[in-house]
Amino acid sequence: MKHTFLMLCSAFLLLGLQGCKKDDFPVPPASTVPKFTYTIDNDGFAPATATFTNTSIVPSTVGTVTFYWNFGDGASAEGQNVTHTYTSTGAFTVRLVAVASLSSEIKETTQTIVVKDPNASGIPVFFTDGSQVFSGLVNNQAPIMSKLPVSGLQDSYGMTYDSVNNKVYVSDYEAGKIYRFDPDGSNQIEFRTGLDAPNAMSIDYPNHTIYWDTSNGVQRGDLNSTDVNQKEDFVTGQANDPDGICIDPVHRVLYWVNYNGGVWKKNLDGSGEAEIIPAVEGGSLIVVGDRIYFDQYIAAGDIQLKSANLDGTNIAVLATGISRVVYALAYEKTENKIYWGDRNLGTIMRANPDGSDPEPWLVQEDSSPRGIAFGKKL
Repeated sequence: MKHTFLMLCSAFLLLGLQGCKKDDFPVPPASTVPKFTYTIDNDGFAPATATFTNTSIVPSTVGTVTFYWNFGDGASAEGQNVTHTYTSTGAFTVRLVAVASLSSEIKETTQTIVVKDPNASGIPVFFTDGSQVFSGLVNNQAPIMSKLPVSGLQDSYGMTYDSVNNKVYVSDYEAGKIYRFDPDGSNQIEFRTGLDAPNAMSIDYPNHTIYWDTSNGVQRGDLNSTDVNQKEDFVTGQANDPDGICIDPVHRVLYWVNYNGGVWKKNLDGSGEAEIIPAVEGGSLIVVGDRIYFDQYIAAGDIQLKSANLDGTNIAVLATGISRVVYALAYEKTENKIYWGDRNLGTIMRANPDGSDPEPWLVQEDSSPRGIAFGKKL
């Protein structure tokens, strides 16, 4: 049969005809492919019952397949589709193992399920990995991050939180959009569209204005406007691609760092535009008190986190050896900590503002943490 198919294809090609494709004859998988989906009740708060639906692909040639489940909390089960009630909180690795009778093959797959504490309190924290948004709490417990129902992200890098209106904003570099949603991920809207590669965002509360970067400057928009096209230029002519921006609310100054070089500032009244630290190549910048914090590309695999006075003087190195340009950089004032993401390691680090006592706060494999923002204390 295989030789006949090849001979027919050759004949079609010799005659210059189209339509002879290998995928016209679907080839079944040679072995079992274990897969499953799940739903969880009680909004994911303990006690919560998870329903697991087996979607495994099982070729007829492997014989009868028995499915074994490990729920990650010490409990297990056998069967095609199963349910399990989680009484404790945490992130649990659910493992599905498929054992075939004829082929004797053993295949497995895993997923992580998050069960939340209904009585937990702390500082809400959000971050994006580019295509998803996660949320959790900063408290005295190990962080547990849940995926929010935010959809449509193509390549997001920046986040900010509106503490007055209790809204979260995330930028989409690839789609040229900024999305807005509630802290639980609901009521998602397209806040602005048709933008030029937005990354970081910063809010000026007195003027109800949000700022974001473009490939050659900074734009701003009215927080109260529902017009997705409403915007105006604030900084133009920046040849080095602004990426990280932040507002100093005390002195009414906007700061930004260019991906291809330079830390700049401009007063919010439109005056005083100037470069204050030349040659810095970075992706993020924040203002904390009388210091600016930014990342700087030194060499491949050695991105450094630095701080400086508001005029660019007295530069200090806070962290070295970060794997890639940083896009997750934020300050949490309750615990007085600087947080930053190391994308290649799937890690969010934190330290005191002077760089002391650094520690990994969250290690989430393949998470590639980018934009990060903190909400109001619960």
